[in-house]
Amino acid sequence: MTQYMDAAGLHSAGGVGSRFGMGAGVFPDERVPRGVWPLVGRDAETDRVKEVLLDPNVSGVLIVGAAGQGKTAVARHAVNTLPGEAEVLYIRGSSIGAGVPYSALTVLLVDLDERVARHPLVLLTALQALFGRMPGGRPIVVVDNVEDLDPQSAAVLAHLASVESVRLVVITEQLQRTPEPFVELWRNQALERIDVEPLTLEQTRDLVEKVLGAAVSRALVVALWTDSGGKAGNLRAMIPLARDSGQAEYREGIWTQRWLPPEGDVADSRIGANSLDATSGEARKTIALLCILGTLPLPMLLRYVPQVEVDGLQQDGLVRVLWSDGPTVSIDDPVAGAAFRAALARVPEPAVTEALDEIERHEDLPPASDIVLTAWLMQAGAPITGTRLLRSARYANQLAIPHLVRPFLAHLSGWQEHPDAVIEYARLALDHSEADVARSAIDTLLQAPDLQPAVRAALRLAGVRVRMRQPPAEEWLPTALVDCEADCSAVPGADGEHLRAELILLRLELSLLDGRYLEVADSSSSLLTSTLDYSSTAIRTKGMLMLALAATGQHERAGVLGEVLARSPHTASSPRDRAEAHRSSVLSLALAGQLDEALERLHDVSSSHRDVQDEAWAESMAGLLLAGSGRSRDALPLLLPAMAQLRMDDRFGLLPATEAAAAYAYALDGQDEAARAYLDLVAQPERYRGWVSRHTTDYFTVLTASLLDESGGAQVMLRAADRELARGNKGIELVLLTQAVRLGEHSAAHRLSVRSSELGSPLARSSLLLSKGILAQDPALLLEAAEAALTIGHHDLAGSSALLAVELRARDDDPLIFVRAEQILRQTSVERRRSLTRQALTERERAVARMVARGASNKDIAAAEHWSIRTAEGYVHRAMSKLGVHNRKQLRSVFAKR
Repeated sequence: MTQYMDAAGLHSAGGVGSRFGMGAGVFPDERVPRGVWPLVGRDAETDRVKEVLLDPNVSGVLIVGAAGQGKTAVARHAVNTLPGEAEVLYIRGSSIGAGVPYSALTVLLVDLDERVARHPLVLLTALQALFGRMPGGRPIVVVDNVEDLDPQSAAVLAHLASVESVRLVVITEQLQRTPEPFVELWRNQALERIDVEPLTLEQTRDLVEKVLGAAVSRALVVALWTDSGGKAGNLRAMIPLARDSGQAEYREGIWTQRWLPPEGDVADSRIGANSLDATSGEARKTIALLCILGTLPLPMLLRYVPQVEVDGLQQDGLVRVLWSDGPTVSIDDPVAGAAFRAALARVPEPAVTEALDEIERHEDLPPASDIVLTAWLMQAGAPITGTRLLRSARYANQLAIPHLVRPFLAHLSGWQEHPDAVIEYARLALDHSEADVARSAIDTLLQAPDLQPAVRAALRLAGVRVRMRQPPAEEWLPTALVDCEADCSAVPGADGEHLRAELILLRLELSLLDGRYLEVADSSSSLLTSTLDYSSTAIRTKGMLMLALAATGQHERAGVLGEVLARSPHTASSPRDRAEAHRSSVLSLALAGQLDEALERLHDVSSSHRDVQDEAWAESMAGLLLAGSGRSRDALPLLLPAMAQLRMDDRFGLLPATEAAAAYAYALDGQDEAARAYLDLVAQPERYRGWVSRHTTDYFTVLTASLLDESGGAQVMLRAADRELARGNKGIELVLLTQAVRLGEHSAAHRLSVRSSELGSPLARSSLLLSKGILAQDPALLLEAAEAALTIGHHDLAGSSALLAVELRARDDDPLIFVRAEQILRQTSVERRRSLTRQALTERERAVARMVARGASNKDIAAAEHWSIRTAEGYVHRAMSKLGVHNRKQLRSVFAKR
């Protein structure tokens, strides 16, 4: 029987004979049925609690973790799944009874003489006898909310644990506020400490998927994870709220993130009261300012609220102070903060609005605070100046929060007549209709004769960037650039210097768009005066230069530049510029064949600086990298959610490339119909394709076609390699050459060997071994190539190299070579495709293949089957094509092996 107890008394879950007091803080036995709310990411902690409780040499556990981390859930799950029939008692401290001796144990003392409680030794003896009579051995006492446990009860429970009358599970937020008797047990190693940390990103994804019952996009998971701080308690409130409010939208079998307008805040009256509502006076004003303005620098906040209020709220766990990059203050519980913020928008409080007015008059708010204030003013229906709306729209673009730019501009009356508003609108990722709106507004504004030179030049630059998304560019680009240069040159002073730097950056972007990476490498030096320059212009330039170096095969220089960017101060440039450099660094690593490093970079940025990475792009890119390396079963769980998310917001034009990668992944897995369906989507016209997506889409389309019984893929890759070589893009040429040779164009093996020996990347080293193995017809070298490719995570290259090693085996070769080659092959999708094509042989083709494996000639086969020699040749050719081999020797070795 499980019982629970607080300051009001001891209670039994069974109901009969239960004793219910009238005290506060009732702590019912909430054994949650399976499937109602999963306990995710806590297996290690739960298992450890159970191990300790089963250890006769230990008195129990001390579970430590911040509020909302799931400490109580861990404790309950552990004790409720322990073997045996031991009694379980739940005790919880109460602020009402904290000053009353033995209040937490009151119900245990009801049947004892009043004089017993006056003598501690007699009381301890009586309780030892009481617990000793309980069936099932030593009972387990779970003690929660220990900060409000009266000292006498704490001392009694600690003593009972020390004399092995009970096993303790003590739950606390911090040791400093834990009763000393429990801390002493821990110091003496009678209690084992178990820390419950915030959920990781992966654990949060598992939890969200189990609660919502389907796959979830990375964008939604990261938003919930960062907003909740990884706290299971926060997620328990936030996940249903996101679903019910529409922030989480179900599309194509995937839960995706839908950006809501500011006035559609997910926190509304349905949430009800929360812990912040109980505050009053200066504490309430402090809470309100943080809810409305978000994270604030501590010195700024203290100019408007007393230090003692911040200290008290921090001690109560309502706010948190972070000391990195200067002290900042924020609300600890985002769900409660959102509810309180929404309530203040419905009914603004005079003390709060007066404080906000004073802050507006005297402070330059941080950009993030300026944005959330504008969003709250819109939510509250308050009047907002055009200056504020434009400023917040600019900040939102700088901080890479495009879903707020649109409503801010829409709130501005006649925004198309404001040059600054049009420029901010043009910086968004625009679809075809929106791009037409932006171009029309820019063209109209440029007709004004009295337009200031700096504004005219900025509009010209914005117009080119909008048109860059609408190929072909050849018709209008030369004239547009001449006009841009003329207008930028006409602006004097610092504004002119800034605009001319933007023009150089624009030219670099156009060079990237057209694949002219050598031009980028040559031109970018004019903008880089020092490697220690971390301005926005320098960060963007370094990012483009790093990608250009990787594309042209200068991987060592690209790596050095990547290290410089990694050391750049987080506050030295805008998130938008850092995000561009981050994307370039990932692509640079991918070109070098450093696939695992690129994937790790995508993960680490989500964990550290959310504002530097667009998660839809990150999930798509991770899927592209995995599919491109042949790791189809890892790629598809990323590509499918990414596509669902991109169909809502594809600001980088990655959707076609992601669909093509999904087609290839399905083809690798032998799901040819699904692969063809995705290729049909890729072929749809009138869709925006970003500069990365344009070439990547073609790349995956060729790879997919090569698996769908369509020949010529190797030749297409070889012709593409020729084009890249003509432009000087040796890094990209190497990628394409490797694929051409891997797909069967062995005539290019010598060229691959020469190029690989020039470049020092991991991909080059694997490709060099492949080319040498083919040229020497050496299975051992090909096995080395397979091992090297497997090490860098390139399963396609590993599988193809291993298959060649198997096909080239001879009777006198070391048999261990082929054992290992088959082991590698079975780890790749190449093996699955080989098995599928093997199964695709008709019975007659299979019989012919067996004859060839036994050394029969076409004439022998024709005589045995009573065919013409031409018919026999046809069957041999079809069997070879389906098996993906090129000569009778390969067919004999492959079919005989299988």
